[in-house]
Amino acid sequence: MTDFGALFIQFQDHLAPRLDVYEQSIYLFIARHTIAVGQSEATIGFKSARKKIATGIGTAGAPPSENTIYEKLKSLEAKGCIKVLSSERTGTRVRFFSPLEIPGVIPVAAPDAGLSLEQMDFFTVAENRKLILEREGQRCFYCHVNLNSENHVIEHVVSRPVGNNSYLNLVASCRQCNNRKSAETAEDFLRTLYREGLLSPEDFKGRLSHLERLRAGELRPVLK
Repeated sequence: MTDFGALFIQFQDHLAPRLDVYEQSIYLFIARHTIAVGQSEATIGFKSARKKIATGIGTAGAPPSENTIYEKLKSLEAKGCIKVLSSERTGTRVRFFSPLEIPGVIPVAAPDAGLSLEQMDFFTVAENRKLILEREGQRCFYCHVNLNSENHVIEHVVSRPVGNNSYLNLVASCRQCNNRKSAETAEDFLRTLYREGLLSPEDFKGRLSHLERLRAGELRPVLK
């Protein structure tokens, strides 16, 4: 589950200045119905939802027009904030991207020569997040499905505030596994995948071994 507080700070500090008022309101509304409830996509009926999104800047108290809403959805998509997936009977299906997932939004921190690998932040630093995905060979740490730039997240094996942002506690995960795992331990979640037949006995043993190697510090990302 995404840390919504951290996401909002990233939004306010880095993304909001790039968006107009309507874009900000629509982006946060989509966030409320996706990432805030553990989903990456949602179908939203913007024709009725527009009355809950914002007050118009034209006629006082009036919601933005349907035309304005759909224009802003296009501009949000052009800026990499969302992806419009389809138009359905109940509304528009959209995929939400956090500020960390939008190229160029979060500044890349300069490497600190005084930090050890274990002390480096591999979650909030965008370039370091890519190293975790590369370490996993572009595959989900849990179910081993192939990953790409749109279908993965960087996942805390042990959720915060207990877990930290070191490479020892971060893996690349498909969005489905990330949403399903929630607060489960990694071992218990792997057992769930095994019981459901999503992992073979050999894959299950291999994933548990991979988890042990992660915790032992053997799965070190390659710094560039």
